[in-house]
Amino acid sequence: MTASAAIAAVRSRRRRARPPLPIPAAATKPMFAVLSDLPADESRYAFEFKWDGMRILSLWDGQTLTLLSRNGLDNTWVYPELQALGEALGDRPCVLDGEVCVLDANDRPSFTLLQQRMKADRVTALKRSKTLPVQYFLFDVLYLDGKLTIDLPWTKRRALLEEVTVKGPNWELSPARIGEGTAMLETARAHNLEGIVAKRVDSVYEPGRRSPTWLKIKIVQRQEFVVGGYTNEKGTGVRGGLGSLQVGYYDCSDTPKLHYAGGVGSGFTAETHARLLKLLRDREIPKSPFVERIPAKKVNFVRPELVVEVEYRRWFQGGMLQQAAFKGVRTDKPAREVVREDRACG
Repeated sequence: MTASAAIAAVRSRRRRARPPLPIPAAATKPMFAVLSDLPADESRYAFEFKWDGMRILSLWDGQTLTLLSRNGLDNTWVYPELQALGEALGDRPCVLDGEVCVLDANDRPSFTLLQQRMKADRVTALKRSKTLPVQYFLFDVLYLDGKLTIDLPWTKRRALLEEVTVKGPNWELSPARIGEGTAMLETARAHNLEGIVAKRVDSVYEPGRRSPTWLKIKIVQRQEFVVGGYTNEKGTGVRGGLGSLQVGYYDCSDTPKLHYAGGVGSGFTAETHARLLKLLRDREIPKSPFVERIPAKKVNFVRPELVVEVEYRRWFQGGMLQQAAFKGVRTDKPAREVVREDRACG
């Protein structure tokens, strides 16, 4: 046995002998950013790339690594290649925040490729962890060594994150630059990334909240929408192929209502056509879930449960999407939390 293997074995026995530390509930909900332009005073902010992936919290209690999506679902088995992160963290229980991505041939995050990982069963997930591995970009720490870190400013949390994180084959620190928003945005644009995130250097971590101390500056306009209906492909009849998704978003009232945002009729592949049709037909209802009367004809209405990622050019006056394209199904956000990002709830 090598010296490094012997040390690892001793650490493993020590961890097994020590009871795991309970993770506080306050460290199990991610914080979110508000859609914005670049801040006027860039010196007050740290800037990071906005990764096109799935938000994941990694909970390490000293023995077991658990991966939670932003809506609290256990995704541990979905990304088995990240289990080695727990061993790398060693004897330091913690909760880390980051984005799981699949990189394309040009090392750019691809949400289309990530879809193949998000919807896999356990056996397929294990196989694809070798053929289509993920990269986990870590950018915050909520809990470390038995203490919550959420009340610390971003600068101190970042220092702790850099201290505890060891780069591995499937994870790394997300780059952060203070005061360099314009340069980061140009780099993101040059590499066809989605945009950047600006974080006030004195900002605390606000679990479960969309806070104005974190700003997302997008190059490509994208957000989630709720599917409330669909039309059939022209010429295929009532039970034919998928023509377009009819999508909407909820308002911020005490009794949220679903508002119509338009149709999404492009971006589908043969595989997504078939998958979406099954998901939609299983949810069909007789009446429209939208508040407004929608202009589309012969719509098959569905229970407003399915959340999809949509890329679009801009909003028309009156609240309709322009040049919208389907990017994928999201399983990590409840439908009732989907609002217009440019009018996000406070």
